[in-house]
Amino acid sequence: MKPSRGTPDFLLLFLTLGMVGFGIVMVFSASFTVSYWDMGNRWFFTQKQLIWAGIGMIMMLLTMNIPFQIYKKYYLLILALSFFMLLIVFIPGIGIERNGAKSWIGIDSFSIQPSEFAKLGLIVYLSALISKKNEKMKSFKQGLFPTLFITLIFFIMIALQPDYGTALILLVTAGIVIFVGGASFKHIFYLVFIGIIILPIFIFSAGYRISRFTSYLEPWSDPYGNGYHLIQSLIALGNGGILGTGFGKGIQKFFYLPYPQSDFIFSVIGEELGFIGVTLFIILFLLFLWRILILSLRSTETFGTLVGIGVTTSFAIQAFVNIGGVTGTIPITGVPLPFISTGGSSLIMSMTAIGLILSLSREKNRSTE
Repeated sequence: MKPSRGTPDFLLLFLTLGMVGFGIVMVFSASFTVSYWDMGNRWFFTQKQLIWAGIGMIMMLLTMNIPFQIYKKYYLLILALSFFMLLIVFIPGIGIERNGAKSWIGIDSFSIQPSEFAKLGLIVYLSALISKKNEKMKSFKQGLFPTLFITLIFFIMIALQPDYGTALILLVTAGIVIFVGGASFKHIFYLVFIGIIILPIFIFSAGYRISRFTSYLEPWSDPYGNGYHLIQSLIALGNGGILGTGFGKGIQKFFYLPYPQSDFIFSVIGEELGFIGVTLFIILFLLFLWRILILSLRSTETFGTLVGIGVTTSFAIQAFVNIGGVTGTIPITGVPLPFISTGGSSLIMSMTAIGLILSLSREKNRSTE
């Protein structure tokens, strides 16, 4: 007699828990100085991260125990909830503005970022819709346009906050899901071509974006202004050398690096654990992505495969943008490092996404046990 549910993929589960645990440890090291200076409690950010991790664990266990087909059945409800959360950010008195972006809802320091929920909701919606359309995805009117229309609505709503980093990650992730889902290569080529034309216009349409781009190209031309953040990050990585300065012994987190516990936590890892430490972390993260991709490709349904590819792409792009920004590979955009940086919304939704993949693995294991 077959069990009603299969066992989850324990390798992915352990990899996830390992990264969450490593993130909490590094959050403490990166944040105890600024926590004590700003809050009078060196454990402030660490305590918050532990709370978020606990909520994320509950969400992961909950989503992994819901039959995977339920997500496909209620994909429109998931989309509606995601859209509603994005919408209420713009309601006066509800949306919270920080650092020039109105991207949060909540109370004081305990708030959530609806755009993180929107990324996962859009992945589920696109995967379900594409799996229903099948060969119709080759048609622009019947296949590509409906998926593109919703994607652009989500993109515009996040960009208006404004949160361009998250908006671009959402757009690229959706594009990969749509392309893998069977959209015409010709249609995708035209859309990419239009994007290449629009991107330079977007960059040079605002002074602060121009300065951010030029500081990326030559940060030393303005070492105490636009280039300051990148220079301090590079100094941190240089200080680390091969073996690092040792856990907790980094210097740059002492009010040189901005947001060492979030946007620039990879710089702290590089300084304290060195080249070997960041290499081991990247290998662990790549193994984590590989496992999600393998589980998604083993799915017998298009929906499961596309959800897995979407989650993998989202994590991969977000990590690339964060690490690329702090190493000077690409312009800095202020995107958190998945599972490592502080931030309740990012951690909770990342663990929720893993819950979906673990639910998918249980469906597959049920048929083989």
